[in-house]
Amino acid sequence: MAEYTTKDAVEFAVNNNSSEFKNAIHDILANRVQSAIEVKKVDVTANFMSPKDDEVAVDEPQEVEVPEDETT
Repeated sequence: MAEYTTKDAVEFAVNNNSSEFKNAIHDILANRVQSAIEVKKVDVTANFMSPKDDEVAVDEPQEVEVPEDETT
């Protein structure tokens, strides 16, 4: 797969070379998607199994409010 730039895509469009324009756009978009996937992989790996700020860890004791039974 050739490495196209957006400048290449514009030149292909101006020169009415639709086949190469299509290939250039496809290559550019595929590269951007691949880059976004790699960034997301790094993010998921870094945050995997780490509790969020609003989540309570399992080890921490939790206070539970028990309503009193009015019938006794």
